[in-house]
Amino acid sequence: MKERGPKIEKGTGAEREKEVIKREREEPVIDQVERESSEAGREKVKEQELGEARNELEEISEEEERRKLEEKETEEKRIRLETIKEAAGERIPELFKELFGDDSEEAWEKRKELESKEPMYTAASLAGVASEKSREWLNQNKEKQKLWWGISRGLIGDDSKEAWKIRDWLKVDQGVKRVREERWSLLKKSLGLHKSERIFNLREKIKLPGWYEPGDVVVSTLGLKSEQSRRLQEEFEEIAPAEVLISLAGNNSEWAQRIREKYKGDKRLRWAYEKSLVGSEA
Repeated sequence: MKERGPKIEKGTGAEREKEVIKREREEPVIDQVERESSEAGREKVKEQELGEARNELEEISEEEERRKLEEKETEEKRIRLETIKEAAGERIPELFKELFGDDSEEAWEKRKELESKEPMYTAASLAGVASEKSREWLNQNKEKQKLWWGISRGLIGDDSKEAWKIRDWLKVDQGVKRVREERWSLLKKSLGLHKSERIFNLREKIKLPGWYEPGDVVVSTLGLKSEQSRRLQEEFEEIAPAEVLISLAGNNSEWAQRIREKYKGDKRLRWAYEKSLVGSEA
């Protein structure tokens, strides 16, 4: 039996030396690749974190903008309602003025309770609501003459096409194809009563021909700044200057300012002029 001798390592010394040198050259390259790979991973994580942070900041910014917009809209609505109350709510009982601009179910339940007792003021309580439901109610009741004064107030703040259809119906008597009670308004003008605050305040109580006038539909444009509202105001300025001034409350347009200046020195219209300044910067 042959004895086993010591294990002889394969390869010559020169070959082993080459292998060592090769490993020494490869190892730094591998380390560098690993380091670069690790750094790239960290950069990727950092970019993801930065991206998430940016998204979070954008969401916070958008939420803040929405909050500011909501606050602005709430404040603008409050000012509009205060303007309506002060400029056109003087002869309306407080109970009904509290419903101005309120389209809630609770408000409608309250109107339902009040309608049988005070239908005219119930119609007026829709001022500033300008909703599909309010327009439907006003349209359904527009043929009741005793409600016309209130319906005109109920249209305040509504510049929709449906609201203008109701205004047009109130304005023109289609049976005779002329403006309702225009003759009465012309008579008032000839007597110098078209500027009277007392006559204006007694309007809703007068149950005679002319108790509803073109000026009432003008009041329904209070606060509106559309071309259509301006045309209506211009149309009836001569016979209903007081109502035109009242309708300019909250309106700071150049045209509105010109009308104010036109009547500023008229002592008989001082009361209406002051109402025109409500909610404005004049």
